[in-house]
Amino acid sequence: MIVLDLEWNRGYDKTPLDEILQIGAVRLDRPGGRVTGTFCAFIRPRVHRRLNRTARELPEVAVSLDSDLDFSDAYHSFRRWCRGETEFAAWGADDLDILARNCAFWELDLLPVERLYDIQTAFSLTLGTRQNIALWWAVEYCQIPECFTYHNALHDCVYTAMVSSFLPAQALELSLLSPQALRFAGVQFPVPPPRPVGPFPSLKAGLDARDARRARCPLCGSPFLVQSWQYHTEESFYVPLRCPLHGRFLTRLTLAPAPDGQWRGALEVPPITPELLADYDAACRSGLVYLCKSSKRHRRRGHWRRPPKNP
Repeated sequence: MIVLDLEWNRGYDKTPLDEILQIGAVRLDRPGGRVTGTFCAFIRPRVHRRLNRTARELPEVAVSLDSDLDFSDAYHSFRRWCRGETEFAAWGADDLDILARNCAFWELDLLPVERLYDIQTAFSLTLGTRQNIALWWAVEYCQIPECFTYHNALHDCVYTAMVSSFLPAQALELSLLSPQALRFAGVQFPVPPPRPVGPFPSLKAGLDARDARRARCPLCGSPFLVQSWQYHTEESFYVPLRCPLHGRFLTRLTLAPAPDGQWRGALEVPPITPELLADYDAACRSGLVYLCKSSKRHRRRGHWRRPPKNP
């Protein structure tokens, strides 16, 4: 099994990409087992001219800025190091999503992930809470010596691997079997009616349209501007949104051509069902990500922010 962690820069320009600055990974002989290998690559940013505040505060950001590696070279080196491994783990669910978006942007094949352990979810289950616990807190709770700095992808992988060794096998299996169910199913909310969107001249125009990308928390109405969609068929497009007050919600956009040649559909936060989770799981496994293009007439920053690893 390989534990993966990434550090990235969130850009607020016309290219909606969380650009990866570092790939870190450790290989374990089994889930929760001992470390048998490590990988680390610092990547020079090529897309965004500026670093956001979170990226500027990374302890090794200068190494990325001085690196000669671009994402394609670093990613191919990482794939070779993986040696066909299909079982992965990470602290939270963001890293694989970010990796998929970067691969889509650079037109690279996604990792063949068949099994994914969410160690953060497994740790929360072990403690009997649904809160997203920070890695540093878990390290302190397990009384693991803090020998490395945080927010270095390789260091965070080592810490994640060490925390996983404290977790019971049942918690690891639950985080593996249905991470989407654990992430969304416990959230109770009144299901708002689907909001009609369109008409649009094409499917692509619908996916890029701001009207189809304006989502809201179903409890407090906090707005979000969708930057990318995950999908496995050109019928349903998904994105998980995180409200700072109420947690994560799964948003779905459906679009279909009408007899007049225009595309119409609906944006909704649907109730969580096994069928919905199965379709979302298929979208995640497909690795297909559509990056929305920002309108030239609207240059405001979106409402997305990188969830901090430390509270």
